[in-house]
Amino acid sequence: MKLERKIYNQIFRVEMTPARILVLGFSVAILLGSVLLYLPFSTTAGHRCTFVDALYTSTSAVCVTGLIVKDTAKDFTPAGKLIILLLIQIGGLGYMSLATVLSLMVGRKISLRERLIIQEAYNILTLEGLARFATRILRVTIVLEGLGALILSFHWWKAGFPISKAVVLGIFHSVSAFCNAGFSLFSNGLADYAADPVVSLTISGLVVSGGLGFIAISDIYKTGIRRTEKRLTTHSKLVVMMTLSLIITGTVLIYLLERNNTLAHLSPAAQWLAALFQSIAPRTAGFNTVNIGLMHFPTLMLIIILMFIGASPGGTGGGIKTTTFGVMMASIWTTLTGRSRVLIFKKRLEHEFINRAFVLSAIAAMMLVLVTLLLLQSEIAHFTAERMMPVLFEVVSAFGTVGLSIGSAINPLLSFSHDFSNWGKLLIILTMFAGRLGPLTMGSAVVWHRKDQPFEYPEAKVLIG
Repeated sequence: MKLERKIYNQIFRVEMTPARILVLGFSVAILLGSVLLYLPFSTTAGHRCTFVDALYTSTSAVCVTGLIVKDTAKDFTPAGKLIILLLIQIGGLGYMSLATVLSLMVGRKISLRERLIIQEAYNILTLEGLARFATRILRVTIVLEGLGALILSFHWWKAGFPISKAVVLGIFHSVSAFCNAGFSLFSNGLADYAADPVVSLTISGLVVSGGLGFIAISDIYKTGIRRTEKRLTTHSKLVVMMTLSLIITGTVLIYLLERNNTLAHLSPAAQWLAALFQSIAPRTAGFNTVNIGLMHFPTLMLIIILMFIGASPGGTGGGIKTTTFGVMMASIWTTLTGRSRVLIFKKRLEHEFINRAFVLSAIAAMMLVLVTLLLLQSEIAHFTAERMMPVLFEVVSAFGTVGLSIGSAINPLLSFSHDFSNWGKLLIILTMFAGRLGPLTMGSAVVWHRKDQPFEYPEAKVLIG
């Protein structure tokens, strides 16, 4: 009887922790988006979505990924494109931030549970000032997306687009870039603007801003503009340092690897511009100005690494995050140099954060290997051994919520997932979902938590390496 009661309690009386509420909220948004995109008014004549394709597109939008199995520009009506745009905005900001701001606007106080959910969503260490933080997120988003939309709209209008079309393009691409979504209203992405500094630099600026994370942006604003704080926090310093390091390193390597390949048709200045853009985009944005499918193998491996690292905590991107990578590198360097404490900017890191970084990365790596193996098995009828790279690339792109793809063999303008069976597409959907919420949040939502035992076990030693 006790066993039956225990099973009943675990199944029907699930404690709604912040992590589980986040998972539930994103799931509801994705399902609602799927239903709307499945309805006939969302797609053009002859391009009706299957429900799996609608679910895939909705997940890609809410999880700000950008992988597509339908041509966003041609297969969706204006209503369908508007739905995708709203899903991107909800997914990028996080539904709890929007709900919090709306609650504050009508004069309702924010409950402790709502504060805990925001804390979980943005990986914040303290509950203090979360209502102000949510409001600040909305303000920053409106300002940066608005500025980007103005620049892009004016530029495309001057380039010959009708004013209404230019405004639509400007707004859509600005929101998509800041939210690191990578959706485009051009069938070939931004390939026609590889040598256009206005489009490339504006999109890049929005992508970097969204990828820095709202915590770092707020910190930079306080120290650099309002000057209410004297110096950046250790977190923000690490975010800025890792972001700049990855952008510079990626730009140089992509230029060296691709200057005689996918960049060969561009002028020297445009080659560096395209290399810069393709160094920024893999860190969760998914826009492309060159043909990813024609890149050399070493370049694809470099992009996979950038996609795996991803953006920064508290932002609109995925991946294991720049700070996680930075902490691991600092820990490895400490071990190699024989030191006992991990230091970052002359500050000692607690073991809790170091363990968390390695656990997160290990879970992510194991998940990617598992999904890749499952896809290779489920799609074995379609792929040969040499097609493993496109599969791995697609999986990492989904986990990092990037949206870059080597391209479909049937229609190169669509993602490689277009060629998958429904089972394969569902695996990518789950990977995008896990990548947006993060492996630790997903794990926390699924695993049953146990209280720490009030006693200690004896220590043990094992050989490592």
